[in-house]
Amino acid sequence: MKNNIIVFRANGPIRNSYFVENLKELNYNIISYPILNVEKIPNAKIVFKSESVILTTSFYSIFYLSRITTERDFILYTLGQASKNLANKLGFKNIIECNGDSASMLRVFLNNNKSSLFKKKGALIYLGAKNISYNLPATLTELGYVIERYKIYKTANVKNLNTKFINLVQKKSIAWIVLLSRKGAKNFYSLSNKVFSKEEISELKFACLSKNIADVLIKKNYNKAFCDFPNVDNLKKLILNNESKYGT
Repeated sequence: MKNNIIVFRANGPIRNSYFVENLKELNYNIISYPILNVEKIPNAKIVFKSESVILTTSFYSIFYLSRITTERDFILYTLGQASKNLANKLGFKNIIECNGDSASMLRVFLNNNKSSLFKKKGALIYLGAKNISYNLPATLTELGYVIERYKIYKTANVKNLNTKFINLVQKKSIAWIVLLSRKGAKNFYSLSNKVFSKEEISELKFACLSKNIADVLIKKNYNKAFCDFPNVDNLKKLILNNESKYGT
């Protein structure tokens, strides 16, 4: 019986359980496995001021931000409910949550601010991973903003798929595999093609948080669907709407 949903995500210093907890409403057995490992990047001291505006597009950016400054009064842009929840928990007071992706944050930020407000160095700061799929700081620079970018963590690929996951695939007991990031999807794609036959892969169904992620799965034997707008509610709807299509 295909009663398991597998979520592949980054493994870091704290656990992001938001997606897993919300997917439990689908009445499947939800299992999470790491596909990336998060590693801190040592930085020179970053000076934050109460009047600074901080842009963060990931859960772990907020965690590391809380470790490198005691300032909590600056405006903090976050991406997604999990990040907002963590920012609240860590004591940040002026949170602007931008539901969606980095392009969504850009739209919200531009609606809220004039470039003339951010000509001073240090007033606008972007904190994130070493490698980012959408270069928000570069876009803002092109639009006339002065923004400082700090790379505060990096992600490394896991070397092997979990043996328990491999067994579940072989037993044909997986209803859906959930992929939440492009880099994670790339690593899964590479590892899965080394482990599974074309027939085994064709038995799997992939729920991707965005089209950008789904596009990584380029072989025709990958049965994939993706959210038009990336959040957990749309991911749940995606799975429910496709159950009849795939005969789950």
